[in-house]
Amino acid sequence: MTAATNPDYHMTYSEIAEVLGVSRQRVRQIEQNAMRKLLENDDYKAWADFSSSSESRDLDQLLFF
Repeated sequence: MTAATNPDYHMTYSEIAEVLGVSRQRVRQIEQNAMRKLLENDDYKAWADFSSSSESRDLDQLLFF
């Protein structure tokens, strides 16, 4: 929620909680659940592995230079 809307501005848990109408603790729980689901997702793992590989860096050089 923070970086997606504006990478230079990061909302605090309190600000997010106020917008969503939940507690700060609930915001933390939602974030933890989302991160757990991402890390358990095989497609995400494959993308994360590729994005940190030398193949990905080679592709970046081809695309941006």
